[in-house]
Amino acid sequence: MTDATNGPGPGVEDLDDRVEQAIGEAKAAADRAAGEADDALDAMRSAAADAADRGAAAVADAASQARALAEDTLDDAEDLLEDAAEWVEEKYRENPGLVLALAAAAGIVLLVGVGAVVRAIFRR
Repeated sequence: MTDATNGPGPGVEDLDDRVEQAIGEAKAAADRAAGEADDALDAMRSAAADAADRGAAAVADAASQARALAEDTLDDAEDLLEDAAEWVEEKYRENPGLVLALAAAAGIVLLVGVGAVVRAIFRR
């Protein structure tokens, strides 16, 4: 039935108050969720930045270790070449014909090896 005054019935004002309160609580919950999302996003950004820094430091350390290893290897190779040159020079003084024959044999072996590689490349 309708009310003769066509005004709000009993409990309608109470319902309006509850709707407004629910809207306010929903807005507060949305604000809290947005704040928590911002905090989570900031934490993820910070974690990503930390991971990037640690990765860059690891790459820099690896590069410096590789550089040091390469320098050591080059020094060792240089020492080996100096020793080999001294040995060949000493052997040349003792028997020049033998050293020249060995050098020629090594040259032939090198040419045959290079020829085999070139032939294998052009076969394909």
